Amino acid sequence: MDKWAELGKQLDGMLQLRTPTLGVKLYKKRDDAPEVKPLAFPVAMCAAAGWSRYYKVPVLMTNEMKHACQVGWAALGFCDVDPDIKSGKRNAGVWAADAKATSRLAEGAVIPAGTFAAALIAPLSLMPAAPDVVVTYGSPDQLLSLIYGTIWHGGDRVKLESNGHGGTCRECVAAPYLYNELRIGITDIGERRFAMAYDWEMVAGVPYSKFEKLVDGVNCALTKGSYGRPYAPWGFQAWPQAASERTRIKS
Repeated sequence: MDKWAELGKQLDGMLQLRTPTLGVKLYKKRDDAPEVKPLAFPVAMCAAAGWSRYYKVPVLMTNEMKHACQVGWAALGFCDVDPDIKSGKRNAGVWAADAKATSRLAEGAVIPAGTFAAALIAPLSLMPAAPDVVVTYGSPDQLLSLIYGTIWHGGDRVKLESNGHGGTCRECVAAPYLYNELRIGITDIGERRFAMAYDWEMVAGVPYSKFEKLVDGVNCALTKGSYGRPYAPWGFQAWPQAASERTRIKS
């Protein structure tokens, strides 16, 4: 079993994820990407992720799909967005009150246009090569374990930035790729309408170069630390003595 597939299997099991962890591999040229059965119609990046995680198949994404969701494909470096989208003119009064407010929705992590022409997204067990970014969907408490796994080995505070758009494409694929760090995102309106994201689901993305250390950190946090899942509630009562001794302010 490939290393990335084994790490994905470990994480899926530790967090008891409902759908498999995905890998995203970015390609500078369309011809460099493997051939997979194409979808019947162009989709946004978030919909490709939904298709992959629910049906457990690889999905090839290309810059030919950019008309399905320019903002999403621009995030992956496939293209730039049309001027009237960037200015907010096209969607004024739909996504925000006016053009100026709507233009803010095009902001966020974006890989420079033309950097890539294709990407493969698939469960890690089906990835033909090491991915560039690893993407996980889960409940807040499942993704909280990723944060605990990061800080276990001295990692930084984890960022969640959102304007309600681009939860997967910008915040959890482009941002981890650009900034080389774990990011947490809120699944957005597109993911809920077209990618079957549940009301309670969030998304996380991490560069593959940090994935092995993250999985080890999650394992340590759950088995050696005090972060074992599921989190047993103590209720409205005095803290257990051991916890009190660890956290109280000493005079």
